[in-house]
Amino acid sequence: MVNLELECWSAIAPGLNTSELWQSWFANASNDAFEDTPPSVKQIPALLRRRFSMLGKYAAASTLNLLNEGESLPSIFASRHGDTGLTLSLLEEIGQAESISPTGFSLAVHNAVAGIISIARDDKSPITAISSMQGLLLQTLFEAIAQLESHQRVLCVIYDIPLPDLYRPYKLGPRFPFALAFIVRRSYSSTANLKLQPTTEAGSQLSTYDEIFQFIKLLVDKQGSQIIQANQMCWSLTMVDR
Repeated sequence: MVNLELECWSAIAPGLNTSELWQSWFANASNDAFEDTPPSVKQIPALLRRRFSMLGKYAAASTLNLLNEGESLPSIFASRHGDTGLTLSLLEEIGQAESISPTGFSLAVHNAVAGIISIARDDKSPITAISSMQGLLLQTLFEAIAQLESHQRVLCVIYDIPLPDLYRPYKLGPRFPFALAFIVRRSYSSTANLKLQPTTEAGSQLSTYDEIFQFIKLLVDKQGSQIIQANQMCWSLTMVDR
């Protein structure tokens, strides 16, 4: 078992930016997100803010909700697909034998969002950008646990946006944009509020994004557990209310 202390969290989706709104959304059987404009990231200088696509704005907004000005923290940015809209536009340019934009290419790499945020905050802490086809939440926690061997606290940011229409028949993306940020530290106490351990209990076959939203529900409820299956193993993730 690994005990973690979850210090704080912030989850953002269209029209969902507080714990109360998330709680109401989970209580709604339809689970439709609200129509809304991308979150404001006015704390980011305009020159850098213009580099953000919708994906970046959601990741930045959730991150800025947690970090104080001048606070430096090692971070993990996790996205299953990254900025697929921008990547697709670059592929279309290549397919048409056109020169691709150097700026577009630099913003399409998987760590671009994290890089812009770190530049805007003048934060020189280590950054890790990860991707996973399965168990994105679990892989993020694994990476956080590894980094907590060297650091006292770690920021985790999980984010994605709907796929372009070309990819949607494969149903690999979320239904709406979202970002979840949280800060954890290692705990050696039995009173830790977040516990992760392997289990022989079988879990339901949830999609990557259903697992993430189930975790957000645990955060909203401040208690509960979920079973996550990845790499032919099952893990129990438990949130304890204190």
